[in-house]
Amino acid sequence: MLSLEIAFVLILLLMVFPFTMVQMRAAIDQEDIEVFYIWMCVASAIAGLPFMVTFLP
Repeated sequence: MLSLEIAFVLILLLMVFPFTMVQMRAAIDQEDIEVFYIWMCVASAIAGLPFMVTFLP
């Protein structure tokens, strides 16, 4: 089951993380700091998912 979870997280990273980078770039171009902060938090949470899955009991 653990390998299935890891595969799911990797697929999630490959699909969603680039989308968050595009949204962050758009927020910076529009000088919207609040939206940039939100997308930065989303990107950080997505980047931390492999560590969360790895350390589950």
